[in-house]
Amino acid sequence: MKKLFIKSILTTVITAALVSCGGGSNDLAGIGGSGYVSDGTVTGFGSVYVNGVKFETNSAIFEVEDNINATQTDLRIGMVVQVFGDINTSTATRIHYSDDLEGPITSINENADLTEKTLTILGTTVIVDKSDTVYENTSYSALANDNVIEVSGYYDNTNVLHASYVEFKSAVSNTSDVFEVSGIITNLGGSSFTVQGISINAEAAVLSDLPNGLQNGIDVEVKGRLNGSVIDAVEVEGNNDELSDDGSDVSIEGIITDYVDDNNFKIKGQLINATTATKLPSVLTLKNGIKVEAEGTISNGVLNATEIESRSGDSEVTAVVTSVDIDNKVLTVSVVAGQPSITVQLTSATLTEDGIDSGQLDLSNITTNTDFVEVRGFESGTRTITATRVKRLTGEKTELQGVITAKDDDISITILGIVFPVDINTEYEDEFEATIPDFFSLFPDTVILDQSIISIEDAVNVDTNPVGFADSVEIESL
Repeated sequence: MKKLFIKSILTTVITAALVSCGGGSNDLAGIGGSGYVSDGTVTGFGSVYVNGVKFETNSAIFEVEDNINATQTDLRIGMVVQVFGDINTSTATRIHYSDDLEGPITSINENADLTEKTLTILGTTVIVDKSDTVYENTSYSALANDNVIEVSGYYDNTNVLHASYVEFKSAVSNTSDVFEVSGIITNLGGSSFTVQGISINAEAAVLSDLPNGLQNGIDVEVKGRLNGSVIDAVEVEGNNDELSDDGSDVSIEGIITDYVDDNNFKIKGQLINATTATKLPSVLTLKNGIKVEAEGTISNGVLNATEIESRSGDSEVTAVVTSVDIDNKVLTVSVVAGQPSITVQLTSATLTEDGIDSGQLDLSNITTNTDFVEVRGFESGTRTITATRVKRLTGEKTELQGVITAKDDDISITILGIVFPVDINTEYEDEFEATIPDFFSLFPDTVILDQSIISIEDAVNVDTNPVGFADSVEIESL
């Protein structure tokens, strides 16, 4: 278990614990419970929101990296944390955060849509998203080679780290910098091993919370200096935290890996059985690579999910806000003049961000008919999106993505109940950005109604066709 630091009001408890350990150690393993009840992204404050639950934190202890005086203010939206306590009473006794990776960027490649970058950090592939990743002291566009950044997120089935949170540490790395990586020890030989594919030399490292020493399969955090392609570790610390015991109600968020079928897959290494789980949305298809949150009860080391919910979704909209219902957490946005609005339903699990005033989005700050929002989520009703993410921003373009449900050749395309006009100046592309000379000829053999996902963009500063007509139409998936 990670080192646990307690504030001065608990001095007596600390002293007793140290005495029982023989003194001289700050390792208070055992205080705060043996297992966490929730593992997921921080989506809001006013207490702490994780996996749709508002955890009361009045008596909680906070572990944020090595900050021995951590408080709730040290947490950030987008950080992946473990919550210890009681999920049924929504009470946290301890909240722990540790990054997945910290090091210098050695390469950057951006996709053709200019919405996603693939970074290399300590030999690890990291994907950052223009909209889905939260940035601290930097931005999507500001990331540069040799920047040292901290990353928190989720590994997929190919060991790629999808960043939910990125924090800028320094502009240039040097040989004295101490970098970090967390994960499972593999390929152990003597004092050398790998973590997340990164080679570690622990010959001179201080080992802590590793009562049986280095072993394959142990979850650790490594801190060390880069020596070529190898990290010379100065410390290797064990992490014995795991989901709570049998019978406990728990939730865990992450990317599905090792999928065999609905009763045999993993999230962050935890075996999941979702055979009888309620799925949100109901059409959700489980498979490797999709981000979900599973809730249920632990039995014999298996999380038997009663509910599993998408944490991504194929529906997207960027448009001007026309109304705000703060009490019910509902926005309406206008995509095309003369067409019905799209309803955006926020939940306690929706990650919100303010791209105009930095920080968490306060719905009361939205100026209707002026401010735009960028929304990602899943279709949950007629012209309705249940949002997994919402970001306020200054609008320069309108975007709509979802399953195509109707089309009128060279006239319009219908997505999410919105009939979006096209004209002779509309450009068509496939998912590889290749131009399609005759988009509508692809129906019904290639592009299939009620199945294919299409994105539409209408920029306000394009002169070749008027606002309200699609500037570009792109096939996202078939």
